[in-house]
Amino acid sequence: MRAKPWSRRRLARSSLGPAVALTSVALALGLLPAGSASADSLADAKAAAHVAAMDVARLQPQVSAALTAYERAATQLGRAVTNGLTAQELSDQAQLDVQAAQDEQRGRIRALYRAGGSTALLATVLSATDPQDLARRVDDVRRVMSADSAAVNQAQARADAALTLASSRQSVADRTIVTAGEVAADLDRLNGLLDAASARLAQLSSQARSLQEAKDAAAAVARQRQAALQAGRHAATTAQGSGIPPDFLLLYRGAAATCPGLDWHVLAAIGQVESGHGRNNGPSSSGAMGPMQFLQSTFDAYAIDGNHDGVFDIWNPADAIYSAANYLCQNGAGNPRKLYGAIFRYNHADWYVQMVLNVAAKLTLKYPG
Repeated sequence: MRAKPWSRRRLARSSLGPAVALTSVALALGLLPAGSASADSLADAKAAAHVAAMDVARLQPQVSAALTAYERAATQLGRAVTNGLTAQELSDQAQLDVQAAQDEQRGRIRALYRAGGSTALLATVLSATDPQDLARRVDDVRRVMSADSAAVNQAQARADAALTLASSRQSVADRTIVTAGEVAADLDRLNGLLDAASARLAQLSSQARSLQEAKDAAAAVARQRQAALQAGRHAATTAQGSGIPPDFLLLYRGAAATCPGLDWHVLAAIGQVESGHGRNNGPSSSGAMGPMQFLQSTFDAYAIDGNHDGVFDIWNPADAIYSAANYLCQNGAGNPRKLYGAIFRYNHADWYVQMVLNVAAKLTLKYPG
């Protein structure tokens, strides 16, 4: 949770030297004709616009690098880990396949015994007419008895392979996961540079700002601001709901219940965007810590002892999640009309709110109810 303002770095106003000062004095004393003053004024404006444009141009490599870093971080944050499925989900699905095979095996055994069981099979063997027929019948019985066991073994093998693959993918994801704090830090750096460029152009006179060179520099800054805005929107709309670890799932449900009207999926979406459900607890570059990425001062103000051990621990999932629910509730999250504002208070960025709401909607499909 970080609500620091964007940095506003100002560049020093460029001086045009003693000649400008002397010209100004001469104009004030009426020593120069009006036509000369107008020409000098236009020349001064052109010179100032050129210097400002060059100052902005010198910032462009840093702006481009910051924009690239922000776009990459926003895209990574929006991308679902292993296409929205964690190792736990993949493992669960594989185990469901094993359970289905076992259920089918038990069903066949029950059907076999209802039809006469092993006695019927033995009768089938004893009714053979010759040694070749006997061998064939014995083989048939063996296949009937072993087919389902083979199916169960194959399902278990597939489950083991799926778990190994999922664990490998999750390990890679855990090492590369990007949090909202890191994206916000990249955006802060980018906006700081763009603000510096805008401030430099704002120092110009209205006449200098109307010149084409200054307009081109202002347009370049505007394009990069728009690119940053689009990157945030893209990340927000493409974000998926990743699998929630069972212990976190229980905590999200329980904590949301303490705030009437708060959908637990929203709380879970914040947990995913902030730390990947506890996979990257920080501290972040801004000092946010724990599964819900609180600043210590904010946590202290809203802390809840979620696991009832008498300790308020910013790193403990129960304490962090229940405290996040309390923070959201205190800011109106239980009221649908105030939900957007409550999430914005959690992290002051529109792209963040949009991402949380989008992830919450997709988690609702994954975890109905």
